[in-house]
Parts: sequence; structure tokens; C-alpha cells
Amino acid sequence: MTKTIFTSAALMFCTITFGQNSISEKDSYFPLVKGISKTLTWYKNKYREVIKDTITFEGETYTQAAQIFPPDETINMYYRKSNDTVYYFNEVKKTHVPFFSINPVEGETTANGTVRKVGATLKTPKGKLTDLLVIEMAYGSGQKDTRYYKKGLGLVAVKNNGRLVCYYVPD
Repeated sequence: MTKTIFTSAALMFCTITFGQNSISEKDSYFPLVKGISKTLTWYKNKYREVIKDTITFEGETYTQAAQIFPPDETINMYYRKSNDTVYYFNEVKKTHVPFFSINPVEGETTANGTVRKVGATLKTPKGKLTDLLVIEMAYGSGQKDTRYYKKGLGLVAVKNNGRLVCYYVPD
């Protein structure tokens, strides 16, 4: 009887603990689950974005996101979630930069971005994307773009000067 109660309690704990993590990542506009892989365009080229291993910078654990451009160029970026924010590690400046709010609100500004819309729709050459988060980015160089994120996938499109320059290509 004691074994049954202990086993049931352990299973319930695992289901609640690990179930919540997978649900929150599935419902996240910026999922950081090892193994997630998707194809996007960048102007006329395609690249693969893959969530890889974790790495530690200055005592904080980050998840590596690799953008793999054929034939052999890879750009690595590093992100971590803490409380209600996704942070980016700037390797050049060695700083932890707030990048993305996990619970976005229209008008909210985080680092270089301002949330413009939650629940947007966007038509791409590969189809209509719905229930998107739209963030307008402004960079120190003076450049701007608009980024679109989908729950469970992350970045799915980028517009620059009103022109679609990047979009998700379903596998």
C-alpha cells in the first residue's frame, strides 16, 4: 500500500512538473527546447534554426540556438529564461541583455523591441500564419524591422521597410 501511494505521488509530481514545462514551451513565443528545428528563408536563401545544447556564461546557463546557412556557415546565439523574461548573451560586450517578455503586452518595450500586436495574422508565400506576436525592433545602428513570433515555434517572419525578408517554411 505504501509503495502504491509513493509511486502514485511520484508519478503525479513528474506529470505536473514536466507536463507544465512542455506545456509552457508549447505555448511560448520563444521556445528553448533542445532539438526544435525549423526552416526559414532569409531573402532568397534558406537556413535551418536548431535549438542545441546549453552553455554557461558568467554563472548563467544559456541555450544555444544555431542558425545554419548552407553550405557551412553557422551563427550561434545564446538565450536563457529567467522569471518572465528571455535574456540574450551578448558575446562581444559580455552582457546579459533582456530580449523578450514571456507574457507580452501590447505597447510593452523590452531592450530593442516594442510589442505592437498580440494575435496578429500574416500571409507568407508558404501560407497564412495566425495568432502571432508582433515586435517592432529598433537597433543602435538606426535600422528597424518587424518580427513575428508563433507559439511553439518562435520567430516565423521578419519584415524590413514593409517588405517580407524572412518567413517560416513548414517541413
